Amino acid sequence: MNITCECVDMRTSVSPHNTIKLELEGVVLAGTVNTREVLPQLDGAVVIEWLAEQGYVITHQEQAA
Repeated sequence: MNITCECVDMRTSVSPHNTIKLELEGVVLAGTVNTREVLPQLDGAVVIEWLAEQGYVITHQEQAA
């Protein structure tokens, strides 16, 4: 996934496996972001709470196997 953003503050660290961890504050996404790649990484409970705060009614629906 590619994300382009602007932020107010950024902290970085490097793991023993040479991957970089970014901690960003005051983030504003820019450009095109594939929502289908981002949504699975979000905390579902937080998303549902935010939707409820926006006035959406959330109902649980199970899918048949």
